[in-house]
Amino acid sequence: MEQQQKPSHYTALVTAKEQLSAKVYRLVCQWQNASQMTFQPGQFINIDVAPGVTRQYSIASSPSHTDQIELLVDVAPGGPGSQYFMKLEAGQTITCVGPMGKFTLVSEEGNIIFLAASTGIAPFRAMIDYVIEQQNQTNDFAKRNIFLYQSFRYEQDIFWRDYFELLETQVPNFHFLLTLSQPNPEWNGCGGYVQACMDKQLLKNPASRFYVCGGTRMVEGVVAYLRENQVPEDKIHFEPF
Repeated sequence: MEQQQKPSHYTALVTAKEQLSAKVYRLVCQWQNASQMTFQPGQFINIDVAPGVTRQYSIASSPSHTDQIELLVDVAPGGPGSQYFMKLEAGQTITCVGPMGKFTLVSEEGNIIFLAASTGIAPFRAMIDYVIEQQNQTNDFAKRNIFLYQSFRYEQDIFWRDYFELLETQVPNFHFLLTLSQPNPEWNGCGGYVQACMDKQLLKNPASRFYVCGGTRMVEGVVAYLRENQVPEDKIHFEPF
């Protein structure tokens, strides 16, 4: 990846707002005034949501799209950020500072394992799309395996399932597993905490590197599990929200 760009002020036009579940929205934001942002997958922006109030949102799209970004927004918390995005519509603008953050890919080789809860998938969508774009150009699929464990609480919370299931059929080294922490009796997938659904062989493989993103309790639980299984600290990367 390129050297990180210093944060700058940007204005973006919201060109699309899509409701993915009861409380989660996807937004497409196009930079204004011929601006472009160079960022690394996994970074975030600080958005002005009220006078003197900002909130951080991970970029959920590949950095190959320099003229626009995508965001995932969970309005369930109900705070200033939630209220701002519930009212925001396509055709309006946002102001922000970015890119920011160091939760980025350390290596693009070996076993790259992502464990995400709800909108914690945002930085991983950017990383996964970027890595797949790169390997499509270089044809070096054999250098890595990508594993995504995406977790939700209830079945009605699920979004992007179709996208990742289709990606799994198209990309030979991408592997996807959807999990629910509180499944209903009819659920025929993996249930319980996301770490319980992970392939245990990955834990002992020295080529494995783990990335974890979700709520604080989820991240703490997964990181504790990885440590209990003697995964080296330098192979564990996490960002709670």
